[in-house]
Amino acid sequence: MKEAAKGLDEGEFIIVHDNDTRGLSWARNRGLDRAKGDYLFFVDADDVVEDNFLSLLLSVVESTGADFVISSLSVSPLKREYNLEGDEIKRVMLPAFFGYSYEDVLRWYRGGSVDANREFGSVCRCVFKRDFIEKYAIRFDENLHLYEDAPFMAECSLYASKISSINKILYNYEPNDLGLMRTSLKSEKYYKYKGEALLNRLALASKYGRDGILDHFRASAVFSFLELFRGSSYWREYLKNDFVRESILNFPLSIRRPFIAMAVFFAKVLIKLYIKR
Repeated sequence: MKEAAKGLDEGEFIIVHDNDTRGLSWARNRGLDRAKGDYLFFVDADDVVEDNFLSLLLSVVESTGADFVISSLSVSPLKREYNLEGDEIKRVMLPAFFGYSYEDVLRWYRGGSVDANREFGSVCRCVFKRDFIEKYAIRFDENLHLYEDAPFMAECSLYASKISSINKILYNYEPNDLGLMRTSLKSEKYYKYKGEALLNRLALASKYGRDGILDHFRASAVFSFLELFRGSSYWREYLKNDFVRESILNFPLSIRRPFIAMAVFFAKVLIKLYIKR
């Protein structure tokens, strides 16, 4: 038997009214500001959780002492179970949520998957210790209007001293054809998100001052530029960013992906012409 999100009837619930449609990040942040329990979790209204969702995740938190625990999602099971500490979290989990790197691209050229190290960024399959979230004042970026979860997970990965997971499907994501994710795909809102995501990653890197953090996002910046060039006039604004231009100029090319090679080569020429103007 499965339990709908609204059926979780034990404990105190916080209701946030977003009458001005300020977005999911704003609403979640107001909920985080008001929360008083020991643990935090998120459930979208149209999704379904298993009966043992909380009991299993809480048992892992308590037995491992992890700052947060991840379960598998119906549309994206975990690639493996995690019990990570210290620098291993930054090496394994941060890239999983932060973006695509040149290393991912090179593996793709060799016949592997560009997504091999990626994890679906949803926070809804996780339980977080509230004192961990509050200690580091981790919040959702209210300037992001799509894919808000992944940056939150990336920031948690930057601060966590230990994380664990359980590779069981405990959260069932129910895609909604009228939902924001579906209706915004390839819309102007989607293309605007590319710029928002870039600013978010640059801000996180600046905030934490960790060497190499942006290396996890260099290929993403290039892929985003190519999408923008094909579908939106916003590419000109995107190309003004030094990090974007540097990422394109240093992007590795291979004849194994000829269309990508031609597109990026053209982008490199465009940059040289752009800089001369």
